[in-house]
Amino acid sequence: MTATELNEAFHEVGKKYGYESVTAEFTEFKEFKVKWRRSYGWAEFEVSDYLNNAPKGVLEGMADTIFSKIARMPRKGYPQEMLSWITSDAFMKSKQPLYIARSRNVTGSPKGEHIDLRESYERLIKAGLAERYNDLKLTWTKQPNHRRVGYCSVLMKTIIISSIFDSPAIPEFVCDYVLYHELLHIKRGFDPFAQQHDEEFQAEERLYPQWEEAEGFLKRLRLFV
Repeated sequence: MTATELNEAFHEVGKKYGYESVTAEFTEFKEFKVKWRRSYGWAEFEVSDYLNNAPKGVLEGMADTIFSKIARMPRKGYPQEMLSWITSDAFMKSKQPLYIARSRNVTGSPKGEHIDLRESYERLIKAGLAERYNDLKLTWTKQPNHRRVGYCSVLMKTIIISSIFDSPAIPEFVCDYVLYHELLHIKRGFDPFAQQHDEEFQAEERLYPQWEEAEGFLKRLRLFV
């Protein structure tokens, strides 16, 4: 999909919503996202270049969802063709290395100075708290991140844990809990319109045997997942 074809796809959809002047270009975002500016009759879009080889139908489906949101129409989720394409193993395998390369504060490795995240993951699997995902990427941050002690990309099957937990001073169950929290996001799958920590998510979070103790430890350090 060339930049011209991307522009044409968004322009064609935009006309259906009353936009005569529509431009769209690929941008090297770290995350999978779309940014836009618009006013009466015109709109400009920056589209994640993770979609630079997407079929035209995928881009048109994305454009239609975004334009409907701009028009404040009843919520319209992404069409199945687009969802199937961006959640496929082929998409993840081809884009995951680029996502890691664009993530500045990551080591790219699950092995820290003191803790190996793969061991934490195996404990969660053995306890029946996590599924085994093929090609799941686990990595530490290079520098301790106090604001985001754990975060993930569901599409890229990547979980990043703050190196603040790569310490013998941190109880094993606390690091496991932070990883468990991120694995729940992976389990729920891709839904950009969903509330991330709704009641259902919180209920699953509490299935972790030491969740209350782990939360207490994090709060004492003023850390939050």
